[in-house]
Amino acid sequence: MNTIDREVISEELIFLDVDLNNREDVIKYIAEKAHEAGYVESKEVFVEKVMQREGEVSTAIGYSIAIPHGKSEDVNSPFIAFLRCKEAFIWDVHNSEETASLIFLIGIPKEHAGKLHLKYISELSKRLLNEDFRSNLCSKSTVSEIFEHLSSIEINK
Repeated sequence: MNTIDREVISEELIFLDVDLNNREDVIKYIAEKAHEAGYVESKEVFVEKVMQREGEVSTAIGYSIAIPHGKSEDVNSPFIAFLRCKEAFIWDVHNSEETASLIFLIGIPKEHAGKLHLKYISELSKRLLNEDFRSNLCSKSTVSEIFEHLSSIEINK
């Protein structure tokens, strides 16, 4: 097992106590930041891919968590971004009453897609089942503390 490295989770893609209250705005916000950091070539194409995936089935998983994800040729390298909202909101107003305030956006380059995104989602989901792990995501106050916490997730590559 390899610990998720800084190429997949980085401090520049961790956002705390952001004042957004709908799914599309959150995805656009993270995509813009991923674009600025060089993880995504075209934020518009990436947002479109993520929203297409959201249209298939909501990625809200309970515990006020959502894990949207997209595979796209416009993703330069795989990443997991984390955004904590100030307030929980209904993630998918059309299909679910699930709320979200802890959002993990996963981007995977299309040529590396295979099952890589499933490994990321699986390992992340396992950790998110742990109440202490979730509690720390809510209580830690700095990006570096959250980064260290998320860096403990291990992925079989």
